[in-house]
Amino acid sequence: MMRILSVLLLIAGMLAAGIGGAALLEEFAPKEMVVESGLPAPEAEAAVQTVAAEPVAGPAPEAIGVPESAAREAAAQSADPEIEAGASAALTEEEMTFNFQTEMEPGLAGPVAAPDVSEATATAPPARPSLADRLKTVPVAHETPRTAEYKRAFDVTFAIDATGDTTAADALPGRGTIEEGEAKVSEKVEVRLSGANFNIVAASPAVQSMSPMSENTWRWSVTALSAGEHDLVFEVFAMDSDTAMPLRTFRDTVTVKVSGLNRAIAFADQANPLFVLLGGLGSALAGLFGAIKFFGKR
Repeated sequence: MMRILSVLLLIAGMLAAGIGGAALLEEFAPKEMVVESGLPAPEAEAAVQTVAAEPVAGPAPEAIGVPESAAREAAAQSADPEIEAGASAALTEEEMTFNFQTEMEPGLAGPVAAPDVSEATATAPPARPSLADRLKTVPVAHETPRTAEYKRAFDVTFAIDATGDTTAADALPGRGTIEEGEAKVSEKVEVRLSGANFNIVAASPAVQSMSPMSENTWRWSVTALSAGEHDLVFEVFAMDSDTAMPLRTFRDTVTVKVSGLNRAIAFADQANPLFVLLGGLGSALAGLFGAIKFFGKR
C-alpha cells in the first residue's frame, strides 16, 4: 500500500514540476533575452514583437494545406506599418543620395564638349617653308691658276661667305686668278668641280653646312692631262633631305703649257708602249754600232 502511495506522489510531483517549469519559462524567458541582447526594455520589447511578427521561412502555404489568400491576409496583418514607413523613408533617402551623386559625377554630367579647332590650330607648330623660300643670296669667289703644266698638280679653291660680309675673296689663297660673284644658297650646300681634261681629287667635304661665323671653303687638287686651254666648271647645289637643287654654275679657263721635258713625257704617255720599246732598242743598237765602228778604225 505504501508503495502505491509513493508512486502516486511521485507522479503528482512530476506533473506539478512540469506545470510550474512551463509557467516560469513563459514568464522569465523574454526578460532573459532582453538582458542578453543589451537593449533597453522598451526597445527590446519592440524587437521581440517584431521578431515574433516576422514570418518564419518554411514550406509554401499550399504545401501545408493553408490557402494562398489566407496566407496573404495573415502576412498583411502581421506587417508593422511603422517598419514599412521607415523602410520606405530610408529607400527614398538612398535614392535621393544616388541621384545627387549621379548629378555630381563629372563623367555623367552630360556629353563631352568637342575641342575647339581654332585653339588646336593655334597651338600647332607652323609649317616649314619650302627650299626655295629658305634660299638667301651670299657672296662667292673661286680661284684657279693662270697657267698650269702638264702632269703637275695645282690647287683650286671655292669660297662662300654666309656671315654677312660683302666678299668671300679673303678666304682664298690669292696666288691665281680670282673671280667673284653671288649665289643663292640654303642651309646645306654642295660644290662640285669637273673638267674633261683634268684629274680632280677633292681635299675637303663636298657637302657643308653654312657657317654664321666663318667662310665655307672647298679645295681640290687638279692635274692637267693634256696641253692647251681647258675649262674647269664649278657647280653649286642646295641640299635638302639628300636632294640636290642646282643653284649656279661658274666656269674658268685654264691654259696648260707643255715644256720640252713635259713634251717628251707627253709623247711617251700617248704613244704605244711597244713602239717606245722598239724605238729605245733601236737607238741603243745604233749607238753600239757607231761606237764599234769608231773604235775599229783606230
